[in-house]
Amino acid sequence: MLRFFLLPIVLGLCIGSSSADEQDFHFRDVSEQSGFLPAAAALMGHGAGWGDINGDGWPDLYMATFHYQNSRANLLLLNDSGQFRPFRMPPVEISTRGTGVLFSDLDNDGDQDLYVGSMPGPEGSRLAERHGHAFAGCSLFENDGKGGFTDVSQTSGACPAEFGGRSVTACDINGDGLLDLLVGEDPISGYSGSPTRRSRLFRNLGDLKFEDVTDAVGLPMEAAGLGVAAADLNQDGWPDFILTSTLGTLLMLNDGNGRFTEANSTRDVFHWPDAGGDNMICGVCIADVNNDLLPDVLLGQHFGDPWVKPVACRLYLHQGLSDGQPRFLDITEVAGLPKLSLKGPHVEIQDFDNDGLPDLSISMVRFDAGRPCPTILKNLGIRDGVPRFRSTTESVNNFPTDEDRSIRRSGTFFEKMIAERKVTYTAPGPSCDFDRDGRLDFVMPSWWPELPSLLLRNETAGGHWLQVQLNCGGKRNRQGIGARIRVFEAGRAGQPAARLGSREIAAGFGYASGQEPIAHFGLGEHQQVDLIIDLPHGQGTEVRPGIDANQLLRISID
Repeated sequence: MLRFFLLPIVLGLCIGSSSADEQDFHFRDVSEQSGFLPAAAALMGHGAGWGDINGDGWPDLYMATFHYQNSRANLLLLNDSGQFRPFRMPPVEISTRGTGVLFSDLDNDGDQDLYVGSMPGPEGSRLAERHGHAFAGCSLFENDGKGGFTDVSQTSGACPAEFGGRSVTACDINGDGLLDLLVGEDPISGYSGSPTRRSRLFRNLGDLKFEDVTDAVGLPMEAAGLGVAAADLNQDGWPDFILTSTLGTLLMLNDGNGRFTEANSTRDVFHWPDAGGDNMICGVCIADVNNDLLPDVLLGQHFGDPWVKPVACRLYLHQGLSDGQPRFLDITEVAGLPKLSLKGPHVEIQDFDNDGLPDLSISMVRFDAGRPCPTILKNLGIRDGVPRFRSTTESVNNFPTDEDRSIRRSGTFFEKMIAERKVTYTAPGPSCDFDRDGRLDFVMPSWWPELPSLLLRNETAGGHWLQVQLNCGGKRNRQGIGARIRVFEAGRAGQPAARLGSREIAAGFGYASGQEPIAHFGLGEHQQVDLIIDLPHGQGTEVRPGIDANQLLRISID
């Protein structure tokens, strides 16, 4: 849960306190003009997920809340060509302590089902009595193909009554073509409504029926997961996964036979000495930051006093394999990641200016005279295999001043920060090209009901782009989750010197966030490219030459 607060928002471009030319990224708050507000007003937003629920090509939005007395229940917004309106769907308008949202085709019928991670408060509990209603635990909803949902939680096997789910991701762990669910658990025993601190893995049996295989696959007892993400980390064609929390960061490798083992030494490599107590490691994103086709790891922080002792998010570079085990190197300092003066729970690796170099986003926003400046670290290029990053948002305003630090835990501090409109952060912050213009935007639901949530439209000038969406048949999950897309200069497919980027199709990463299963690539000056698609579980490779840039490319694979 988010334990500290901060700030409001108004319409505008982030042009910085120095000059527009010095800012790397330009975003505009379109909350009001898009209909996002007032529809999404008065939230205690703690989960958000994008997904096209009715098949019209436009990504819709579901936001999970902590439905306390001054807040509201979960909310579904329908996207009509970039304009949003509330979509009244009583089954999904539930009261939660929501901490994860994922749209995914879990029954392989071509539409987006919905899984909501939540910490329960059943009827009769002190929590329910205090707030006047019960809080649902994890919930699963079946899509009827037209955007209507039916609650199948009780019959699904993926929503145990005494389990409080956190972040959630989907992956096909055994290659049967059905997406399984990995759901994180809180590191504080009892806080989430569960007596354990153990994340769960639910194997998909078909027809939206799941089996809890946490024990059978070998997941350790102390395996909490504020953030979870899945990817092929040892390059054997099978999805592995990472869980991260105050208990540490755990990398589990898939043996291809239905069991997982902890990767050698990675717990030590990912060790964060100051984590623990109020200092939580939250988000995790897995993606290639230096164009070597190896998946790197970015971790987000939710530390208690970052304005007193600033804390950077952590970046780990994949160093290849040793005896089949992935090796990682902490490059946080050498890569130039700045120490943040506020929390940055949700993180992503995406190309936000379409220059061909993946950037890093963190769910913290500064304001320059009311103009929102999301925290994105620009990738400046790769030297000796290591990417270098730059952030201009830290100089947007003077937070934190000595006065800020001196009154940081008092009501005066928060009143001051609200009045001065300097900075805020959010738990979720999933990116999505919600207006289909080829640039990745953000939704950032506010934890504080009195402060407006943000819908930030990316208006950064940049290069060409390509988005790839798969529609798979055969013994494969329909969305192609787990497939790796490699992009090359046109006419040079497969040549290492012609690589332009790689990305695995994924949904559900960072913190409390769900994304569309679409691979986004910035292409810089390239107007045409070749693609190589590596299907998961050793199911083959597809080559698609001569693909034009500046399109959402939907590829069907039989």
